Amino acid sequence: MTDKTEDERKDSAVTKGKLFGDATRASAIHMGADPIELVSFLRNCEQLFAVYDVPASLQAILIRPFFNERARTYLTQLDPQVSGDYTQLKDALRQEFKLSANVYLERFNTCIKSADDTYVSFA
Repeated sequence: MTDKTEDERKDSAVTKGKLFGDATRASAIHMGADPIELVSFLRNCEQLFAVYDVPASLQAILIRPFFNERARTYLTQLDPQVSGDYTQLKDALRQEFKLSANVYLERFNTCIKSADDTYVSFA
């Protein structure tokens, strides 16, 4: 009887959330203040999800601590069904940050090297 209870506890969402949360906390990057960094942030998260084999039901919850202030504020305005699904959350954040091809082109055309940057890091 205790083996069954122990197995149920190991398979619970809370236990899995803690396990995957600890793993991602050790290796995830925080989302920067610049909206364009959303793309690299999401790419990093998706790589971690693949490496750790994170269930889809936990993905949206696990990335919340790594959001910047603007994303956290926007998250509070979303419907819980959207904020709980990673794919819908990703689409909503992209729409909120207005990341389109025109934005990328504008950023590329106005990009300049700062005095702190080396030519390699700028490229």
